[in-house]
Amino acid sequence: MSQAREIDMDGFLLVAQGHSAFQLLWSGVQLGLFDALSRHPESTAAQLCESLELQAYPGRVLLTGLAALGLIVKVDGRYRNSAVAERLLVGDKPDSMAPVLGWQAEIVYPGLQDFLPSLRAGRNLGLSRFPGSGETLYERLVSHPELEQVFQDAMSALSRQANRLIVDAFDFGSFTHVVDAGGGDGTNAIALARRYPSLRVTVYDSESVCHIASEKIAAAGLADRVSTCVGNFLQDPFPAGVDAILFCHILTIWSMERNLDLLRKCWRSLPAAGAVVVFNMMGNDDDTGPIGTALGSPYFLAIATGEGMLHARKDYQQAMLEAGFTRVVEVSGLPLNHGMLVAHKN
Repeated sequence: MSQAREIDMDGFLLVAQGHSAFQLLWSGVQLGLFDALSRHPESTAAQLCESLELQAYPGRVLLTGLAALGLIVKVDGRYRNSAVAERLLVGDKPDSMAPVLGWQAEIVYPGLQDFLPSLRAGRNLGLSRFPGSGETLYERLVSHPELEQVFQDAMSALSRQANRLIVDAFDFGSFTHVVDAGGGDGTNAIALARRYPSLRVTVYDSESVCHIASEKIAAAGLADRVSTCVGNFLQDPFPAGVDAILFCHILTIWSMERNLDLLRKCWRSLPAAGAVVVFNMMGNDDDTGPIGTALGSPYFLAIATGEGMLHARKDYQQAMLEAGFTRVVEVSGLPLNHGMLVAHKN
């Protein structure tokens, strides 16, 4: 049972003026403030304004806001990055979240303007902000190449952090051929292939995404073991000869009813020793959080598909067993509210 959470006044103000907080954060990233402080900690306001090409007044607004948020620290008139900002907001750091913030700025914030009507209608009315064909964001991104690149960059940044967990959290070396369903630009597939030299990996995604992945796979020199398959895994068959199917940050997109149908399809496609691996952020079983998953779910309702959310662990476990899998193993201790469930056919 999770601990009850109750907000204080500072927390309320942060929620009530969250858009201002994000704009301060995003502007700092776009202007290169956090990069500048990483190179030159203990800079003065005047030095930072000169570096960022800002006048004193707007510079003061920005620096005051970021200091109040705790993203930068001011001591004796000089500024430095907070520990979190140094790790997550400096562009060349391995855990940089800057691309994820780009997805928030360009896709999530515009679409969530329609969150209230989406709640009332029970479908993703925020999708209207992105003209095109199809009833999901992923279909419509094909008509917006620049936004699709923003989205893929964000997912790649998340994957870079996640694949460090995936490759060692579970022994994929027991498999011969893994399909990364909805594998995006190939970041996870490349990491798995590098970690397990005998493993074949196939990225299964749309044509435009597979094109991006193919280029990345070729650049990594892994085209002999990592391939792409164009298709829609909800409708089309999985590639032949597969003994494991990986869903990384994918089953959050759909309702558990649709996920159950997909898991049943996986069960039918896999050999007797096959398995499904689900890896993504997961909610508490009592629907109280954690806050990272709770704040992620409105995107799926209002924009992405109108039916997904960051589901609880128990929902995945129940669906896996109902789909026919006989044994579900949970990998515990993963950071960032992540969970990994491995459903074995036998």
